[in-house]
Amino acid sequence: MNYLSQGNIIVSNYSEDSISIVDTIAGKEVKKYYLNERGNLYPPLHFGPHHIALDGNLRYLYIPNSHNNTLSVVDLILDKTIDNISVGSCPTQVVLCKRYNSIYVANGDSNSVSQLSLDTFTLNLQIPTGELPHGMVISRNQERIYVANTQSQTITEVLTKTSEKVKCHSVECSPWHLELSYNGRYLFVVNYGSSYQQKGKILMYEVPSMKLVKTIRVGKMPVEVASDKRNERLYIADSDTSEVYIYNLKTDKLEGRIAVSRMPHGLKLDRQRNILYTTSIQDNKLDIIDINKRILRSSVDVGKEPTSILIL
Repeated sequence: MNYLSQGNIIVSNYSEDSISIVDTIAGKEVKKYYLNERGNLYPPLHFGPHHIALDGNLRYLYIPNSHNNTLSVVDLILDKTIDNISVGSCPTQVVLCKRYNSIYVANGDSNSVSQLSLDTFTLNLQIPTGELPHGMVISRNQERIYVANTQSQTITEVLTKTSEKVKCHSVECSPWHLELSYNGRYLFVVNYGSSYQQKGKILMYEVPSMKLVKTIRVGKMPVEVASDKRNERLYIADSDTSEVYIYNLKTDKLEGRIAVSRMPHGLKLDRQRNILYTTSIQDNKLDIIDINKRILRSSVDVGKEPTSILIL
């Protein structure tokens, strides 16, 4: 079976130390890969895969492991881990810069971003950030990365050509996860909140100027967002209410909401098929949402505490 068929989904399962591959047409998990070599290690080594990135050849999968302080490189063709590279403390997210052959890993407890060679997997630099870096995105032209520093309420901007920090931009929130608009003109910044605060906030900045364009107040604990091709609608996964909100960016109004499995976390929009995917860290599901009909189409069992989503 070709597990790497176009349209299949890869999910990182944080508490199970595994990666699920889901066939969305068949509606089932077709492959599970364990990072901890189950049965071969005692006591078992806990990895905590938090995020995933895939190279352009659909072969090497890069996985930051929050508990193991490593970046795993998995060869999906050979079906094995070919390297576990020590990075910083509590790595959370990874982005690939193919233009300059670099890998960037945000290290939450080290207040840094590790820069590695995409060719040799060699660790080259530790780039200082603000406090508690978490989410990270790369610009459409791959010339910059943006790092959300939750504790210091800043976003670090790094030039990928030289891997030099340009600036730490102050923002009006505690930035958690980041997402770029389809055209790359806008950066959506999700505020880190909690259910007792009873209010969710997302900021929209123009890039590269980092001028604040819009403040969106919706839900209780938004986690991740995705925008459509025209930047007309923003889809927001709210962990506290177990819903996906549909927010109209043109009218500045909440347009709809879709009930999903409990505690949605990861969120990805397939803009070609108009399908939205979200993971449920409480129900261990991958939800498949038809955004034209605005309904939850189906749910697929994956591993324990699924976090990030990658569309092949």
